[in-house]
Amino acid sequence: MNYYLLLFFILISCSKSYKAEEPLTDIHDQLSVDVEITLTEKGNIKALIKSKLLERNDSNLELKLTEDVNVDLYDDNYQHSSLITSNYAFVSETENKINAFGDVIVAADNGQQLWTDSLLWDNKADKIFTDASLTFISGNLDTLYGTGFESNIDLTNWKITKPRGSINNE
Repeated sequence: MNYYLLLFFILISCSKSYKAEEPLTDIHDQLSVDVEITLTEKGNIKALIKSKLLERNDSNLELKLTEDVNVDLYDDNYQHSSLITSNYAFVSETENKINAFGDVIVAADNGQQLWTDSLLWDNKADKIFTDASLTFISGNLDTLYGTGFESNIDLTNWKITKPRGSINNE
């Protein structure tokens, strides 16, 4: 009897408890390096997106771009109008939008610049938006600060939701 009891305890102590592994939820279907994506409308260029790294997730049709993201935007006449740079961005293929994050700068060809932490480019509306704090430098080198921003892609028709700042009167 003692022999069976001893054998029972040895078997129990030697058994290994296994924990069920949780499935990975944030895994990409495709990984690409040194990516260049051209968005077109009726065969004409609307945006040229460049990034060092792209992760594609087919389940939600979203692209994650990281490391030196550059988005060249083109106007209705398909002429270059501005450049968006950021640390990383998400491209929604279903909504046709780009969300850029981290040290976002929009540099329009007319000299105007927007600096912020996050930005949304809506391709359908052909506008850029942010709810974050921002610095806007006009072509006259006026520097405006605020929170919340909306503009066309060449920064010629813009609105700061909650502005504050100084204007150069010279």
